[in-house]
Amino acid sequence: MRKIWVTVFAFVQIVQSVNAQSPNEKLATTIAIAKGKLIIVGGGSMPDTMYQLFAKSIGGKDQSVVVIPTATNDSAINAGAHLTRFKKEGFTNLTTVHARNKVGADAPEFIKAIQNAKGIYFSGGDQSRIADAFLGTQVHSAMLELFKRGGVFMGTSAGATIMGTLLVGGDARKDLTKPFVFPAALNLFPNTAIDQHVLARNRQFDLIPVIEQYPHLLGIAIDESTAIVVEGSQFSVLGKSYAMVYDAQDWEKQKKQWGRVLKPFLIMAQPQRYDFVSRKIIRN
Repeated sequence: MRKIWVTVFAFVQIVQSVNAQSPNEKLATTIAIAKGKLIIVGGGSMPDTMYQLFAKSIGGKDQSVVVIPTATNDSAINAGAHLTRFKKEGFTNLTTVHARNKVGADAPEFIKAIQNAKGIYFSGGDQSRIADAFLGTQVHSAMLELFKRGGVFMGTSAGATIMGTLLVGGDARKDLTKPFVFPAALNLFPNTAIDQHVLARNRQFDLIPVIEQYPHLLGIAIDESTAIVVEGSQFSVLGKSYAMVYDAQDWEKQKKQWGRVLKPFLIMAQPQRYDFVSRKIIRN
């Protein structure tokens, strides 16, 4: 019963944070207060530049990095595959935090590892596995506190979606015409719905029904080998492909101007930036 209550309580907190403020304030408040950085990758092959940015952001490759491989399968984790790329890139201070349930997630050594980390990485796989293990736990609270203090989070594919408010994707893709109650994600990037592998897997329209159902959220879709880098009240695009923004406020403006929505998303490429207070692309 306690595990169910912790999860429900965490979700209620997320819903309350989503509904408590005006649309522009929702996105800005937590991120603006936090000193940390999010490097959110849309899956596929990750170029060296993303690891280099991660290393620079945490203060060097000798700084403490926690790798969370929970989204993937146990055989790959047991083989240490989640550490291979980091070792190849020259990172020397790596700790694995992995659990399959909330009781296991709150091991004292895991909480301490998160508290002492400079950076955290979420690997790809199934994002629901991460939520099942960590949502509403002390480790989850430690992550949020680390982000506020200046910690850097990087994640790819499932590790991208888990940073938003909802676990978009999954069974909802089977019939996009039906409303779907999405479970809560870790909410590191509050009031967002984040999708990945977007153009590579023809998913560029999948966030439209999500934002129709949750118009208070900002939809962000990221293609493979591409990332958004979130700092303060803006994010920039890094990589060879595109990121897309789905904004219900913009849809309402289009309806008033043209009678319907003609452009359901904005498409961005490196080095463009997006300000999620003004809801505008800043063209560098």
